[in-house]
Amino acid sequence: MPVLARAETAALTTETIDAFSKGDFAALDKENEHLKHGKHIEADGGIELEYFRLGLNAVIKNRGDHREPYLREMEALTLQWATEHPKSSLAHILHAQVLEAHAWSYRGGGYAKDVPPEAWADFRKYLQRAAKYLQDHADVALADSSAHDLLLDIGNGLGWDIGTLRTIQQEGLKRNPNDVMLYFDMLIPLLPKWQGDAKILDQYIREVTKQTQADYGTGMYGRLYALAAEREYGHALFENSLADWPTMKKSYEDMLARFPSPGRLNRYAYMACLAKDRPTLVAVLAQIGKKIDASLWGPNPERSLESCQRWAKEPPGETKDDAKADKKGRANPASL
Repeated sequence: MPVLARAETAALTTETIDAFSKGDFAALDKENEHLKHGKHIEADGGIELEYFRLGLNAVIKNRGDHREPYLREMEALTLQWATEHPKSSLAHILHAQVLEAHAWSYRGGGYAKDVPPEAWADFRKYLQRAAKYLQDHADVALADSSAHDLLLDIGNGLGWDIGTLRTIQQEGLKRNPNDVMLYFDMLIPLLPKWQGDAKILDQYIREVTKQTQADYGTGMYGRLYALAAEREYGHALFENSLADWPTMKKSYEDMLARFPSPGRLNRYAYMACLAKDRPTLVAVLAQIGKKIDASLWGPNPERSLESCQRWAKEPPGETKDDAKADKKGRANPASL
């Protein structure tokens, strides 16, 4: 059976969704075996493994009206695949992934204070089942970095300590040094709202930037801080974290030289706006032209974009906000 077609980035995700929805495990397994080895870096700097996982997630986390019956059906299907294909790492990973999705169906995506005690119990029960399943099939499942990537999410949900999570990440990188998603997912528990703080986060981002410079130059600095903004800091990234604007600016320029991407240009312009670097904002907006993607402009993205565009059009000359922006870009982003 041929590897799934991927003439462009979106095609791999679409083909994965289609194969999974049809129950074509053979195609999924062959694709996973292909992607487990080698770099497979896309033109935009993403990796094909990420787009493959996006397709798998889209099916597992289907938001239908009958969520509980659907998840139970998915549990049965993936367990059947794992039973029929005991030497397939993907089969075991998919079953554990469904158990994790079942856990989050109880937890939900809202504030912790709004989760009923009974739901917390089910959340932990399913996460523990997922972790135990992977551990029980470690000889096959943990030969695949995707299992380590999943374990990072499971472990963070269960409150495993940072040392344990870092060990999981490093073991995954030994299996596949090119699985950069392990770097992104390890960032989550280092955020202040989980187990970390601004200093720990900054040290980690700088460490990863050095480790990945052969393929991405300084690009991971901007990408990881962009994720930190998305998951916690929002418009206050430069005010509440240790993000350094000159370093981030160089990071984006480096990535764009290697991996041109309209999406990354949008993110670069948004960061320039947060850092109150109007010349850079104006220049990058000109590069973007009509390829504006408002979804990449932070919380309340349409208003963020509108505010930044309006500020970019103001007459030249120092404003009160311009004067506040120091070399690190720590300006007050309240105007956004």
